[in-house]
Amino acid sequence: MAVNRVKISGYEIQVRHDTTPERLTRLASWIDKLIREKKEKFGKISIARCALLVALELADKLDQQRDNLSEEFAQKLKRLTGEINEVI
Repeated sequence: MAVNRVKISGYEIQVRHDTTPERLTRLASWIDKLIREKKEKFGKISIARCALLVALELADKLDQQRDNLSEEFAQKLKRLTGEINEVI
């Protein structure tokens, strides 16, 4: 497991991770951008609140993607089951 430092919203943090340093840097830059956008949108709001809002938005997107994948999987499984039943 590698350890690298990244900077998000002016805070340098050390992160232990299983990905490439480039990917970690890209993810940190993305989070930094999302937090900056929240700060611009809401003005005087703490970094902690911005980070929580970003975390909630990302969790919502992840949950939606999971729901979409589950639905896609169910549809494909139903289709394949139908095809198998036709062959049998």
